[in-house]
Amino acid sequence: MPYDAAYFTRQSDWVAGLSRVPSLSFWLELNPQLTISEQPFSPMPKPYQVSSQEVEQALEQVREEGYLQTSPAIPPEICKALSDGVLSIIEAGLHPIFISLYDEFWQMAGGLSKVMGPVLGNDYLALGDFWCWCVSPGTAGWRPHRDYQFRGSVLRQDGRPTIVTAWLPLTDTDPLNGCISIVPQNLDVHYPNDLHNFAIPAPQDIRALPARAGSVLAWNQYLLHWGGRCTKWAKNPRISVGIYLQSGDLVPFVNKPVRFGEALPFSVRLGFIASNLLNYHQYHVYPQEVLRMCYEHIQNLTGFVSLVPPDLRHPMADYLDEVS
Repeated sequence: MPYDAAYFTRQSDWVAGLSRVPSLSFWLELNPQLTISEQPFSPMPKPYQVSSQEVEQALEQVREEGYLQTSPAIPPEICKALSDGVLSIIEAGLHPIFISLYDEFWQMAGGLSKVMGPVLGNDYLALGDFWCWCVSPGTAGWRPHRDYQFRGSVLRQDGRPTIVTAWLPLTDTDPLNGCISIVPQNLDVHYPNDLHNFAIPAPQDIRALPARAGSVLAWNQYLLHWGGRCTKWAKNPRISVGIYLQSGDLVPFVNKPVRFGEALPFSVRLGFIASNLLNYHQYHVYPQEVLRMCYEHIQNLTGFVSLVPPDLRHPMADYLDEVS
């Protein structure tokens, strides 16, 4: 079984354990250092501080090379609370993506305006498309790929992206624990005409991006990137989250918008998680019991049928007939 799917099956009573997922009290007791409320953005978190020099470089770099990186901006106590939360979730026999149930996950995305505002516009919003990784010895990040999920207006004429993957390390990352590596867009011989080609004819163009906890990395839809393999020499696992952020002047790229300042109910967060697990089932092959859990909770989302991958719509319809 792929290691990502094995998050769910490490305990002998794992099927019964799935019944804990919709219990708000379970999550609050599991991670008392974190919160879950209907209004995670009330009040809005103060923007994390990033120097004007870093902001200028980030804007120039994302336009020229397709990505940006800052020094640590997210407070260390937030990173620690969330990374500890991820480890507690794994210990409980569940997937680290459930860290997104907590307010602090969403507040982190809302606090990035100092660096994301100049890139995406001050009215940027988040999408309910996200992931969480805990790369430990013997495991690795995702293989080389481009996100390239959306077509159309993903770059403005001046090179600024209208949607980015914000990748936020909650622990220090380096080559020993599988930090992100990239090929800068201006050195990528396959951009823009051969985007499904991930070959790297000049390995010297590879750029590893070690990053301290709380740093902000972000890239456009076209950047070739991957996560490395964690060795036994690593000082800590690579715990990180990734979430789509997009410009607010465009229609949401997927019907899972999160607007900072608005309510974000627990049930909707569960729906987002279900949607993302279903989307990545093609790579991780989750057990049928996990899929059934997702079929239940994705119904919390408006227009949920359109969010179910086509190859899973018939099995989901069978599930709904069975439980109705």
